[in-house]
This record gives sequence, C-alpha cells and structure tokens, in this order.
Amino acid sequence: MDSATFRTTRISTPSGRLLPTMIRLMVLAAAGVALLAVMLIGFFVVLPLVLAGGVASYFYLRRRLRQAQHRTRDGVIDAEYTVIDRP
Repeated sequence: MDSATFRTTRISTPSGRLLPTMIRLMVLAAAGVALLAVMLIGFFVVLPLVLAGGVASYFYLRRRLRQAQHRTRDGVIDAEYTVIDRP
C-alpha cells in the first residue's frame, strides 16, 4: 500500500543533513543582517529627519501665527487703492 506519507518523508543519512542545515543557517543570518540594517537606517536616518521636520514645522507655524496676530492688532489693511475722479 502506497500513501502520501511514504512519498513525502525520506530517510537520509546524517552526512546528508549538513548542507541543508548550513544553507538554512546562512539564510537566517542574511535575514537577520538585513533586518538589523533596516532598523539601523530607520533609527539613525529616518527618525532624525522626521524629528527635525516636526520641529521646523512647529517653529514655522508658530512664526506664521504670530505674524497673523500682529497684523490684526494694527487694524491697518495693507492694500493698494485706486482713486477715480469723476467730473
């Protein structure tokens, strides 16, 4: 009687297991190094850029808000007028 378990399982010698084990360890190590590189780039490049952009945005918006409040306190509308005389 032939079943799927006999076809999918194979018995190999202990000397044949060394190469697949080494390949798995190399793939796992490469994945670990790639993950570590992504994390380091995120922490040392992306995060400081985001923080600097947030701080710059805060100061820019604060300055614009002060300018807008200062203009309303003066009560002067800065505009150009054209006077047309009609006889």
